[in-house]
Amino acid sequence: MKKKDNTQLLLYEPNVYKSFIILALPVFGANFMKAFNDLVDTFFIGQMQNSVAAQASIALTWPIINIFVSFQIGLSIAGVAVISQFLGAEKDDEAREYAGILFVLSVVLGIAINIILFLICPSVIRGMGATDMVYEYSVQYVRIRSMEMLFAFIFACFQAVRQSQGDTVTPVILQVTAVMINIVLTGVFVKILGLGVFGAGLATVIGQIVICPACLYYLFIRKENLKLRRKNLKLKNWDKVRKLTFIATPSAASQALSSFGFLILNTLILDYGAVVTAAFSVGNKISNMLLMPVLAIGSVLAAYVGQNIGAGNIKRAKQAYNVSRNLSLWIAIIGSLIIFPLRQEVIALLTNDANTQREAINYMIWVLVTMPLMAMFQNYVGVFNGSGNTKYSFIMETARLWVVRLPMILLLKNFTNFGSDGIWFAMNASNLIIIILGAILLRRVDFSASISSGKEEITL
Repeated sequence: MKKKDNTQLLLYEPNVYKSFIILALPVFGANFMKAFNDLVDTFFIGQMQNSVAAQASIALTWPIINIFVSFQIGLSIAGVAVISQFLGAEKDDEAREYAGILFVLSVVLGIAINIILFLICPSVIRGMGATDMVYEYSVQYVRIRSMEMLFAFIFACFQAVRQSQGDTVTPVILQVTAVMINIVLTGVFVKILGLGVFGAGLATVIGQIVICPACLYYLFIRKENLKLRRKNLKLKNWDKVRKLTFIATPSAASQALSSFGFLILNTLILDYGAVVTAAFSVGNKISNMLLMPVLAIGSVLAAYVGQNIGAGNIKRAKQAYNVSRNLSLWIAIIGSLIIFPLRQEVIALLTNDANTQREAINYMIWVLVTMPLMAMFQNYVGVFNGSGNTKYSFIMETARLWVVRLPMILLLKNFTNFGSDGIWFAMNASNLIIIILGAILLRRVDFSASISSGKEEITL
């Protein structure tokens, strides 16, 4: 899809539902493939001889990785918010300069995080209480996954630049390519070569490396409006660097605090044993499949709101939120109703341990009930990020875990006999409470144009 066609869909298409579906479908395709890839990983790991320890290690380590990935997410969100608004205001030179800054910051952070994550992971995992095979598998997995950080940051930059232009297709093609490579290699490394969780991580790294040259081609060689030049890679305008960093900081901080909160959550779950931790991992893989279309709609919403605010089309920016909310709720409700009667059969495919299956089936009941709330949550995040109000996303992410969920889990763990049900109850309750907060914050969003006439300053 050409940039002009995407702009038409974002700014002028009278049927907003139609434009949302057209733009979200490619993103959903990529997100679905990523979630399906996680299911494939879980399937192969679930057939290992020591599947409980292997799956527990995956569940235990993903917050560690995501703490550092939060910087990637923050930069990407800031890139979409800033670049899309300049493009909506037809200020391509400013948009290109910010894209160059985004690329440089992505490369520097990608390299730094690779080194840091590799070095600190044994101490962090030991501090979480992991022992024996869970500890060994966890260190193996995090260290190999740290090798993908540079390439993942470059892809995130590329994706932000393309999505700012309304191009949701090209990033999807590359993501699907990486996922297909990952799926094939996971089967080879885990099932045939017996490399276990290390093999699953290695397959992911190779998939990211393979698509990196294509990202660089689109950013620097292909002739387009936002083709980057060498001069765009010099951080000479520190005001713009600070501006991009300022917008990225709330998103990065909220993601980091959220991931750290999940790290604490996983530590608490590990207290209930490796079986409960493994069940948490299996259940999340299934719920992520349901969330993929919702996440796709939320990412389109951010670009939709950003471009229309930049173009001064405030009514359409508000309409985009309503359409996104309605689509997401219907998808979450219908998806949950489909999965609910099939949950036992699906879980049986992902683990060969009877105790893990039993706990995961119980967890899925709680998860499916809260899916519509998660749909609302993602839409609030999309409209906050697209309008440049990333501080509201920060408040929601932080309050959900640190103010509500974790304290509630500790109370239920220490003062009741709920067992693992206390964890699942606290997760649902925190989602409900935070949706109420999101509705309050939405009323405070100023949809007025963020780019001042004749100026390049972005106000928040």
